[in-house]
Amino acid sequence: MQSGNSRYSAIIAHAGDYFLLNLFFVAGFAVTSVPTALTANHILFFFYLNIVWFILSAIFGLYRTGRTINSANILSAYTKIIVFFFFLFLLFFQVYSLTYYTRDSVKMLFPVFFAALLVWELGIYYTFIYYQKKQYLSRVIILGRTETAENIYQYFQKNALTNYQCLGFIDTKQPNGAYSLGHFSDFKAIVSQYSVDEIFVAMDDIQAAEKILLAEWLNNNPVKVRLIPDLGNFSFHSIEMHYFGNIPVVALHPGPLSYRYNQLLKRSFDLAFSAVIILVVLSWMTVLLLLLDWFFERKGVFYRQQRTSLNGKTFTIMKFRSMVANAEADTRQAGYQDERITPMGSFLRRSSLDELPQFLNVFLGQMSVVGPRPHMLKHTEEYQQVVRSYSLRHLIKPGITGLAQVNGFRGEVKQISDIRGRVAMDIEYIRNWTFSLDFYIILRTCLLIVYPGMGARTSAVDRE
Repeated sequence: MQSGNSRYSAIIAHAGDYFLLNLFFVAGFAVTSVPTALTANHILFFFYLNIVWFILSAIFGLYRTGRTINSANILSAYTKIIVFFFFLFLLFFQVYSLTYYTRDSVKMLFPVFFAALLVWELGIYYTFIYYQKKQYLSRVIILGRTETAENIYQYFQKNALTNYQCLGFIDTKQPNGAYSLGHFSDFKAIVSQYSVDEIFVAMDDIQAAEKILLAEWLNNNPVKVRLIPDLGNFSFHSIEMHYFGNIPVVALHPGPLSYRYNQLLKRSFDLAFSAVIILVVLSWMTVLLLLLDWFFERKGVFYRQQRTSLNGKTFTIMKFRSMVANAEADTRQAGYQDERITPMGSFLRRSSLDELPQFLNVFLGQMSVVGPRPHMLKHTEEYQQVVRSYSLRHLIKPGITGLAQVNGFRGEVKQISDIRGRVAMDIEYIRNWTFSLDFYIILRTCLLIVYPGMGARTSAVDRE
């Protein structure tokens, strides 16, 4: 849950970013030692700077306000943005011959601009935290103690920009856990003592008799109630509430891509994007690799393997060959300095060019440009035994890149936490899909391919 105030703080903060951006660079133009008149190219330059800032902000997640915000995240994001902004600033002058800033003014302009941004952003951040503490907060208790209830409590503790102050738990069993306010038998006294505004009820931890007492008490007391269902393995699905008469029924659906118009939008983009890559890049690169393979390696250009796809079905994935033929190709992931990788394959894998034939899979409708990476059949069987909700990844088509890959969950799976993190990100993508999210992932993938040191362990796409 995201509070209205955190959204307002994000809007105010980013509006201030653009104000400072234009203020500093217009001021830089005004005080530059090179006298010149304002021309159409200067106007284009200002427009270019604003577009670049918007794209970098989207790539580095400044506008994704649903995440927990803290000062370390702010500092990290703005440091990355200002570095790339500086290089793209200089790139403009390689395209247009424009008399603008002197070398000395640039040396002064960027550090001052960066410092002003941090002062502004951190000032807004701490101002809103202070405001939250001073304004009226909704005082919350959690009735019952389940794993889901514990997670909600931790969410309130970590997210400083919510309108909720979680006081603790009322236990239905013997109160012995941390943050316990007492037992259910003292429920009425606790609510009165702490002036509770809202009660979150963990339904699976409440007995039938306690539910009756709670319902009777709520009929006569104006306290808001939120029910915490334990959906178990369904917890990663999106849910909707429907009523059949007076009976509420929770409907599960696999996110926005369960709707036909979103499927059509995504498929149309996949067709157009893959067609461009096939015609502009894959066509001549395949011929080049064929010639190189003929003269040097003679191992074949393409590699095909069965992978898991939509609804658990299988398909044949296409790659440029990067390994020698080996008996472990369908069971063992490629590791660091893997002895099976050929010299040409090493280059292809480092540059992610070995993944390009998958655009043929996209064009044929077997994959999407963005989606959960498909795994080997053997690994699919293994992972779904040890990772909760693993099979939910198969609710949509697999992708060449995905949200997990641009957030560091890629490469060889060395421990269970690696695949759990990947699955969690894949499910987040399925639940929150938008066309703009796909655009963000594609841009960030391109950036990680060019600059793999930005959190990438291997490359911007999965290495399995």
